[in-house]
Amino acid sequence: MKKFPPISKDFPHFLHGGDYNPEQWIETPEIWDEDMSLMKEGNLNEFTIGIFSWAEIEKEEGVFDFSWLDTIIEKIHNAGGKVVLATPSAARPKWLSDKYPEVLRVNETLVRNKFGHRHNHCFSSPVYREKVRIIDEKLSERYGKHPAVVAWHISNELNGRCYCDRCAENFRNFLRKKFDNDIEKLNHEYWTRFWSHGFSSFDEIEPPRTAASGSLATGPMGDACVLGLNLAWKEFCSEQIIDITAFEKEAIRKYSSLPVTTNCMPMHIGFDHFKMGKVLDVHSVDLYPRWSSDFTGFAKYCAYHCTFCRGIKEGQPFMVMESAPGINIGSVVYHKVKSAEEQLFEAVDFIAHGADTVQYFQWRKGRGAYEKNHGAVVDHYGKSDNRVFQMVKTTGEMLEKLDGVIGTGIDAKAAVVYDYKTQWALDSGLASFAPQDTNGYFTLTRNLFNAFWDKNIPVDIISYDMDFSKYKAICLPLPYIMTEALADKIKKFVSDGGMLISTCLAATANENDLNYTGGVPGAGLRELFGLRVDEVDYYGAGAPTPNAVIAGDKEYPVRLHAELIVPDDAKTLMTFKGDILEGCPAVLTKNYGNGKVYYIGFNPGLEFLSDFLPEAVSECGIAPLSEITGDEFIRVTKREGDNEEYFFVMNISGTEEQTVSLNESFTDVLTGEKKEGNFTLKGKGFMILTK
Repeated sequence: MKKFPPISKDFPHFLHGGDYNPEQWIETPEIWDEDMSLMKEGNLNEFTIGIFSWAEIEKEEGVFDFSWLDTIIEKIHNAGGKVVLATPSAARPKWLSDKYPEVLRVNETLVRNKFGHRHNHCFSSPVYREKVRIIDEKLSERYGKHPAVVAWHISNELNGRCYCDRCAENFRNFLRKKFDNDIEKLNHEYWTRFWSHGFSSFDEIEPPRTAASGSLATGPMGDACVLGLNLAWKEFCSEQIIDITAFEKEAIRKYSSLPVTTNCMPMHIGFDHFKMGKVLDVHSVDLYPRWSSDFTGFAKYCAYHCTFCRGIKEGQPFMVMESAPGINIGSVVYHKVKSAEEQLFEAVDFIAHGADTVQYFQWRKGRGAYEKNHGAVVDHYGKSDNRVFQMVKTTGEMLEKLDGVIGTGIDAKAAVVYDYKTQWALDSGLASFAPQDTNGYFTLTRNLFNAFWDKNIPVDIISYDMDFSKYKAICLPLPYIMTEALADKIKKFVSDGGMLISTCLAATANENDLNYTGGVPGAGLRELFGLRVDEVDYYGAGAPTPNAVIAGDKEYPVRLHAELIVPDDAKTLMTFKGDILEGCPAVLTKNYGNGKVYYIGFNPGLEFLSDFLPEAVSECGIAPLSEITGDEFIRVTKREGDNEEYFFVMNISGTEEQTVSLNESFTDVLTGEKKEGNFTLKGKGFMILTK
């Protein structure tokens, strides 16, 4: 495979730096000079600046002062560093809220918020957008061609929703477009005759919301019980966030062609990250693993989320925009700090799964306010002779030896599909900003990923919109939402020779959460799977289950869902044990065209998937990496491109030594030593090898 272009064509190295807030130190400019010296001493080469600097740039409406920003960018440039320059839209100055209160969000109780915190603005507000456009264009014009600036960072951790009249009307317009301005189409798709909820016009529709605290009314308001409308509201809020990002990118593009990104949060499901990826030139993420609580678990956490981030741009390397140096994470409280081994392992874990940067929040701790105790490269002590600074310096030394890794990708032939619309439909609650996992969707996607990753089988995480043809096997976790067009795409993938592995709840409802008639799976997939689902047994999160799945002499527990399946022409491979499902089909298979499908009629745990998936995909030629093997806690990933190969060998045990077998001859990238045969790798240890 070919390498991807580096984030900066003029700087083909790992960006190693952090979120820097020099405006907090304007009154002590000697600190700026200390920071430049410390940057070089610590083997760092980048600062992300300007994220929360609006009030310092535009202290009053229309009066701009870029002098301090000019100075700090020149200092970074003269010190040999690079800048990722942010637009300051994540936190407005108070004068903007005072003069134009419409920029403030309205909450679910229909009360307009007061000034405070951050991301407390209405994405629909023309005033907010115009003020953002003005300052973004000025920044782009002034710095868009500066030799120190390598990329743009839009806003910060975008999130939230607004219930103001303007957002409500925009939601109605979203629905008008969705249903061709035909209210009867909406009524049909949302099945509004239920509870007499039919609409006579789009003007009657309100955003779904929860009742005010203390209200006599309880539960959802604004027709949140109309499930299709609830799903549409989540889609609309996602589109709002993506649209404001595209709006800011357009403002930047007036004067600058540098790559654009914004830092996303892996657990945040307030917007569709795959759709956001189509706006961004490079994806970036904030990752804060807490190694001390469960080292192996967080190694898997990082691997999953980094793979997810790599999938946003179809395999393109991504940026880790924020991680916490030293401390796991902290704001107004303290947390367990990282060991030197954990700090270095974390960087390697990011890179092994596709990161081309290692960046921190934050560079220097502020003296006061909410994040004064958050992890930082430079502590309140302000010197370099402390443990955290030296750990970061060591990471920088390592990164300087890894230039060849920049732009390499991971060649995976297996993929797990993640679909935000399915997540939204299955999740409970109207304002879910993190997976609630009531129906196990998030856990199942991670279990599918880990079943491959635990066996050192390269795997991608993709969306339904992406190209299926590059994969030999695709896994569908709880594919509850299914369009007919997507069903046709899936059938073509299998017919052309692909392997499809689906779990339960397949094709239950269309894109508007309207159930299919004629049986499940719907959308024409009954023909593909060769079966019909008569009933779904649900046990509740954490509830004991009366069933197990029998595979030879082994039993696997069932969690959350199990289906009563009636086969058409599918072959039963495994059956249920216990309760009303005793002896009924649990896992079925069928050949379709030149390909094959497996249907798992329950919500499988990791133990089952770890045994089943690698064996199933071996039929289509997917196998673990063979060049390097090892004990239980050894994980191997391979990044490659332009005939270069880099193997990342990691011991994800926190304490146990593990044996690694090198089945070919390698060179250690970090030491230059030749390596072959068997090695012992300590807990939290790693090697980076090339042929």
